[in-house]
Amino acid sequence: MSDQTKAALDEAIATHFADEQDGAIVTGYVLQVQGQGFTDEDEDSTRMSRELLDGQTLPLTLGLIDYARVRVQAFAAED
Repeated sequence: MSDQTKAALDEAIATHFADEQDGAIVTGYVLQVQGQGFTDEDEDSTRMSRELLDGQTLPLTLGLIDYARVRVQAFAAED
């Protein structure tokens, strides 16, 4: 990811979070994206991309991932 794109992503996340959370600031995030490749080399394989807040610690990253997993499992159990 280019530095310009990463800066725009960080700004968009910070702005959205502040809007949704009464002005709170972002102290960490994990963005996991799945996509589909379409080249012959890919054999139409799934592609994954992940972005983190610059300087984010490993314990915070793992905590965010685990929190998301627990929330999604609880949401799925409600159905």
